Amino acid sequence: MSGGSGRRLLVNVFALGAIVTALLSLDVTVIVLTPIVYATVVALRVDPLPYLYACTFVANTGSLVFPMSNLTNLLVVDRLGLPFWRYSLTMAIPNLVAVAANTGIFLWLFRDRLPRRLPGAKPAVSIATSGPFFRISVAVFLVVLACLFLAGLAERPLWPVALIGGAALAYVARTVGGKHPRMIAAGVSWSLFPFVVGMAAVVRGIEHAGLTEGLGRLILGHAGQTVGAVVTTGAMAALGANLFNNIPMALVMLVVLGRVPPARLELLAAATLAGVNIGPALTTVGSLATMLWLSFTRRQGVEVSALEYLRTSVLTVPLVLAATLAAITLEALRR
Repeated sequence: MSGGSGRRLLVNVFALGAIVTALLSLDVTVIVLTPIVYATVVALRVDPLPYLYACTFVANTGSLVFPMSNLTNLLVVDRLGLPFWRYSLTMAIPNLVAVAANTGIFLWLFRDRLPRRLPGAKPAVSIATSGPFFRISVAVFLVVLACLFLAGLAERPLWPVALIGGAALAYVARTVGGKHPRMIAAGVSWSLFPFVVGMAAVVRGIEHAGLTEGLGRLILGHAGQTVGAVVTTGAMAALGANLFNNIPMALVMLVVLGRVPPARLELLAAATLAGVNIGPALTTVGSLATMLWLSFTRRQGVEVSALEYLRTSVLTVPLVLAATLAAITLEALRR
C-alpha cells in the first residue's frame, strides 16, 4: 500500500498502529507491531529509526479513543462511571487530531531520513494463513473484539470478556496449535500485576504527602474557565506522568477529579487522559509501552539513548498534546 514511497510507509505505520492501539491497547502495538515494522524496514534496507519511533509514539498518542485502548482509560472510565459510547464519541476527534499531528510532525522531523523511493525486497518468509490454527484464532479473536464492544455499550465490565477471551485463545493455541502450556504462560505479562499494585501503593504515598490537595486547588481554581481548566489539567497530568509514570498519575488525577463539579467532570477527564496518554511519550520511563519498545530496539542492536529519544520527543509531544487539548477545548465550546 505504500507504493514504493518511504513517506507513505511512515504514514501507513501510523495508520496501522492507530488501529491496533485503539482495538487492542498501546502495549499490544509495541509488542506486536514493532517487530513486524522492524522486519519490514530491515528487509527494505532503509533507516529503521523513523519507523520504529512511529511504533512507540502512535501507541501513546493514539490510545485515547476506546476504554480498552489504554489502562489509564479503563481506570478513569470505570471509576467515574463514564458511558462507553459517550466516552468514545467524545474522544474520537481528539484521538484523530493526536495521530494526525504526530504523523505530520514526524514527516517533517525525519524528512532527510525517509527515502523517496523504497528499494524492492522480497519477503523472507511466507505466512500460512490457510491453516486451521490461524483461521480459528482469528475467528475467536474477532468474537472477543465484538464482545468487548457489546459489553462496553451495555455498560458491563470489560474484564470478564478479556479474561474469557484470553482463556479461549490459550485453549485454541494448546489444542489446535499444539503450543505447550509453558510457552503460552510465557507470553503473559505476569510482571504487570505486581507493577499495577505497586503503582497503587505509590499513589497512596503521594496522596498522604498532600500532593493531591495542591493539584486539586490548582485545577479547581480554573474549573470555571474552559481553556484554562483544560490546559492546566492536561499539563499537570502530563508532567506527573513523566515524574511518576502514567498509571499512578492517572490514579492521582482520579482523586482530584472526584472534587470537580459534575458539569465539568467529562471535560476535565478528557484533558486528564490526554495528559496521561500523550504526555508520557516525552521520556523513556513515562509509560510501560515506551519501556517495552526501548527494550525491544536494544535487543535488535538499535541503540537509542535517553538523550537521543528526548531530542525527538521534546519536539513532538508538546505540539501533539497542545493540538489534542485544543480539539478537546473546541469540542467543549461548541457544545
